[in-house]
Amino acid sequence: MFSVINLIGSTRFEEIFKELEIELSVNGYLVFSPLVYNQSGINPKCGEEVKKILDQEAILKINRSDIVFVVDVDGYIGSSTKKQIDHALLLNKPVLYYSKGDLNKLIKKAN
Repeated sequence: MFSVINLIGSTRFEEIFKELEIELSVNGYLVFSPLVYNQSGINPKCGEEVKKILDQEAILKINRSDIVFVVDVDGYIGSSTKKQIDHALLLNKPVLYYSKGDLNKLIKKAN
């Protein structure tokens, strides 16, 4: 059975999210990841109302995940990501971090 992993973090790191999606998928993980990468309001479709919807969606993905993987480049964790981490911990989900090299743990576990 495949483990479901949810990638969370600032969507400013879109390229890293996409690299992780591939790396984890080819190693047997089912991956949830952001599908909208501009929540800053610059994109007219990504204003505050859409951000609220995406934040709710992120919580639902955490609920359905086995593992939460934080894309925290240089240790950066924003307020939305912090709330998502807190939610995952409340549910006793394992939370792993990109900045701590935890990707290697996931790949080793998969193989």
